[in-house]
Amino acid sequence: MAWSIHSKDMLYLPLWITTIIGLILYLVTKQIGNKILILVSILWLLQLAETLGWFLTFKPEKIAFIGLPTLASILIVIFGTNKEFKNRKKVGFFIKAIALIIPILGTFSYSYKTYDRAVFSEFYGIDNTKYKAVFKRTPSSTRQFEIDLSVNELRDLVKNKATFVANHHYFPNARLKVNMRFSKINEIELYQIEGYELEQPIKWKIDELSGETEFL
Repeated sequence: MAWSIHSKDMLYLPLWITTIIGLILYLVTKQIGNKILILVSILWLLQLAETLGWFLTFKPEKIAFIGLPTLASILIVIFGTNKEFKNRKKVGFFIKAIALIIPILGTFSYSYKTYDRAVFSEFYGIDNTKYKAVFKRTPSSTRQFEIDLSVNELRDLVKNKATFVANHHYFPNARLKVNMRFSKINEIELYQIEGYELEQPIKWKIDELSGETEFL
């Protein structure tokens, strides 16, 4: 709870409380407890679906961290509905289908996503016909990518608003939209720089850039 960064994370506490109540009721009266456990397992799957997709996309080696709770929730739904709806097979099949579809949708939600990233930007040779733009996570970072540009709108912003040091200008905060297909970057768009929205955002395909883009 202390590390929560999204409002959705606040749902973990009531989910845990409901899970404990369901387990207690299951020991007292299996019929009511079983229904609550099926319901709370569906809620857990909804809560974990997007996180499951993130781990499968970016940290597959650590998938057990979120995969085991997801699998446990699916199994609870399957075995619970087999007992609770053995005379209503269509209802049981529908509930089990939902339990399987939720994590699948959570995973495939990462098949095409756009992320907003803040980066440090440097510009060299701004008075030349083509000038060089360099983007990296921090001023001291060695992981960076660069591209030659001739966009006048950006050139004017650099001349008028950027800080000049030694042989280059820089902006501490450039905003990028990074379009990804799962873990692979497809396109990058520069749309804002130091609070100034570009009238014509600048887009690049990944193969147009030189250097590293993995830090995005």
